[in-house]
Amino acid sequence: MPSISRRALLAGTGAVLAPLGGCTAPGSSSKQSTGESAPHWVKTYLGDREESHRVTVTITNEGGDVLFEKRYRLSDGNEADEDATFPASTDPETVVVAVDGARFERDWPGVAQPALPCDGPNETGIEIHVENDRDGSPGVRLEADCQSIAEG
Repeated sequence: MPSISRRALLAGTGAVLAPLGGCTAPGSSSKQSTGESAPHWVKTYLGDREESHRVTVTITNEGGDVLFEKRYRLSDGNEADEDATFPASTDPETVVVAVDGARFERDWPGVAQPALPCDGPNETGIEIHVENDRDGSPGVRLEADCQSIAEG
């Protein structure tokens, strides 16, 4: 099976299992049948549907190498992106979210998060919520979670 098809299958399965956030499906595994590690995942959501924002998400490792970068135009017609992944073997360190030019930097969630590291067959990912402060300034809320991908 070509790697593009396998990634598409994993992304689709992850989107279906996303509502289980933190749950482990019986018989699930983060290992693909080829023995490769399952990817980390990134989900981006627009908190205020009446707003429109230009968003760039960049994730780097300790050495500053870019592991993931994606640009979005979030609006009422495009309020979420849930299928973005990158390889688990890349050791993410920093998450930078730029919203309409405002820069927000966070550490990739690690052992300081109560739900992490993920147990057993679960894989780690983040949800980024783009929200507005009371004064209308853009902001971000980052949540970490675990999810499982069933072996097929």
